[in-house]
Amino acid sequence: MKLHRVSLVDSPTSNPPPSGVGHPPGQPGGPEKLKTPSLLPGSDGEHALQAKYASEDRANTFYARQVLNFLAPRMREFISRQEFMFVGTADRHGECDCSPRFGEPGFIHVLGNKHLLYPEYRGNGVFASLGNISENPHIALLILDFYRDCVGLHVNGKARIAQSAELEAFADKLPKDVLAELAKDGKRRPNRWVMVEVKEAYIQCSKHIPLLKKLERPIDWGTDSVAAKKGDYFQLKDVPLYDRIGGDQAMDIAVDLFHRKLLEDDLVGRFFDDVDMAAQRLKQKSFLAMAFGGPYQYSGVELVSKMGLEARHFDRISAILKKTLEELKIGAVEIEEVMQIVETTRGAILNLLDRQCWR
Repeated sequence: MKLHRVSLVDSPTSNPPPSGVGHPPGQPGGPEKLKTPSLLPGSDGEHALQAKYASEDRANTFYARQVLNFLAPRMREFISRQEFMFVGTADRHGECDCSPRFGEPGFIHVLGNKHLLYPEYRGNGVFASLGNISENPHIALLILDFYRDCVGLHVNGKARIAQSAELEAFADKLPKDVLAELAKDGKRRPNRWVMVEVKEAYIQCSKHIPLLKKLERPIDWGTDSVAAKKGDYFQLKDVPLYDRIGGDQAMDIAVDLFHRKLLEDDLVGRFFDDVDMAAQRLKQKSFLAMAFGGPYQYSGVELVSKMGLEARHFDRISAILKKTLEELKIGAVEIEEVMQIVETTRGAILNLLDRQCWR
């Protein structure tokens, strides 16, 4: 739900053109329809579905009694004692991400009735949420209390990223709890913060929220220990690299780049001249899929079908493949695994071509 304190609903223009002049309102060439203002929050899409499914009365009651464009006093008090929330963001294309944020009670800092501030601690280095915010400032927070009141609070708004050093310049205007965070050192010190301007705030009712008992558990904030983080809980190391990087779609992208580099290379480019491009591309895709552990049985002996391939050519093709994978941001460990598999085809490729030369 997106808040529009004045949303607009189509209605015919109140000033139609004189009879016989122009086109009817709303038709091509005619005057545009004017919009009737409404005080309802929410998007056009939710309003349309409310009408379609006959829930307008219930929705309007909820809007009137629960939805604000600021934080009421009880909302601010609720936020100040919470320990985690879910953060929803989207990039400029609308691709979404939902990530949790954890901290000690009060880690979400309330700055008046229109702004929140929360820290970004050291994480996995991906920056999924911050990356989205850098492209698209819209943000959705869901703050849930599982331990006491079994209720939640939605906060939607616009976000911006602030570095800790940037906040320190305004130390005289910051709450004491924020200053205490800034005074920390090591891995407990936030590297950066997210400032949220509140556009919409409303309750997540208690009906389906379970009451949980909180147990004491030691937390090593900022740890890189795989065991402590249960980093391989889903045992993804057992999933072939072929599947982890995207399967056939990833192979298509890799082959396009790999093949272009081969054609442009002075040493090995000639081996790929005057060949059936579609067939050659399929061979390369099959070869790469095999190297990535995909569902292909391919020895590589048809990767280059022309005579004269020597060890130095094989080395150059291997180097080009490695460069391709590096440009595609494949991890160093995974690249090494692929290159070891490629190396196992050396003898089969060179020996077969040598035998062909002597026939």
